[in-house]
Amino acid sequence: MRRVTFGGLLVLAASALLDRSGAFRYDGDDWRNFDHKSFVVAHVSDGDTIVVQPPAGGPETKVRLLGVDTPELHSQSHPGGDYWAREAFRYTEDRLEHNTVTLRLEATRTRDKYRRLLAYVYVGDADNFNLDLVRDGAAYADRRFPHSLQSQFEQAEAEARGKGRGLWKGVTESQMPPWRREWLGRRRRGD
Repeated sequence: MRRVTFGGLLVLAASALLDRSGAFRYDGDDWRNFDHKSFVVAHVSDGDTIVVQPPAGGPETKVRLLGVDTPELHSQSHPGGDYWAREAFRYTEDRLEHNTVTLRLEATRTRDKYRRLLAYVYVGDADNFNLDLVRDGAAYADRRFPHSLQSQFEQAEAEARGKGRGLWKGVTESQMPPWRREWLGRRRRGD
């Protein structure tokens, strides 16, 4: 019995050491460091990606806005950028750059495959900027990854599409991102 207990403790200790050394891609405690904390938007990389810094200074962190997908500024399929990419970038830049925002994390995961922090960005106490992007037609509601506000984002997209806001004024299916075209195809087939 002692051997089993000692072996279990040894495996647990080794796992903790490997985790802290980065073997399991541990970046520290994202919840403690970012959730419900205020940051200054140092700059906007894309319509759905920003770089934040603590108000008192410190290391910058790249943040991918959760639940949205804006057209790409630097697209392989469209050398000048995707349809509505510049407008989405300017929308984000005008509203967020050099302003203080509050980040809120999602319970399911805190980082994407590129190690960017995934967050809802709030301007003030109640203004969810991610949702505003979709509502104003500057972004698609990203259906690839589930999140707790997904139904609100999809509803906001349907409203923006119905009223022809932003990118919905003239986007064609061929101008949409591949994931969305696949999703539309599955919907048509009833998958």
